[in-house]
Amino acid sequence: MSTRKFSRVPFQVDASARIADHRFRGTVDNLSMSGMFMLTGEQLQMGDVADITIMLSGTSPEINVHLTGRVSRIAENGLGFTFEKTDLESYTHLKNIIAYNCDDADKVMEEINHAIDEKIATEK
Repeated sequence: MSTRKFSRVPFQVDASARIADHRFRGTVDNLSMSGMFMLTGEQLQMGDVADITIMLSGTSPEINVHLTGRVSRIAENGLGFTFEKTDLESYTHLKNIIAYNCDDADKVMEEINHAIDEKIATEK
């Protein structure tokens, strides 16, 4: 049984990340509302926090999705990040990317609404 709260979709676009003064590039392999896997040869440590930019090419002007993510998985071909922070505009773009690339956009919206309900309940 899967423990994922959000649908994960294949989505291949360029991305960059920055940890302090160190920048590197990679390719997004898959994406969800809570994280992503980046194909890269970069070697980081579990728990490292990076500022991530996902570049959505083919738009004019180009749209960039900005997120802060923590390394949660290290693989031979890349790094998994769990998202910790984003701005509203980037969150909206991320939601639209997932809904557009998922077989069931209604399911994506249900997952988001459920996560919001959980967040509100824990803050009471």
